[in-house]
Amino acid sequence: MRAFLIAMAIVLGGCAAQRSTQYTRTDGAPVDAAKQQATLAQCKGEGVSGPGLTDGTVYGAVAQAQKESTLVDACMARNGYIQAKQ
Repeated sequence: MRAFLIAMAIVLGGCAAQRSTQYTRTDGAPVDAAKQQATLAQCKGEGVSGPGLTDGTVYGAVAQAQKESTLVDACMARNGYIQAKQ
């Protein structure tokens, strides 16, 4: 069971690392890359510091990652950014 959890953590970590979401401005203004990256870093901090959902299982880790992603997207929207269509 322990080996399974470690393998799932590696797989989920790889998926998270590949998620390179691009954001665009909601007002149509050109994106200042430095400001966007600073805002994204702040929002990722908020996503990580939110209340935890993990219960020690793989499903808990997936739920936690989804919660963090939702918090980051909401923070970016508050700051005038939405995910660009790819």
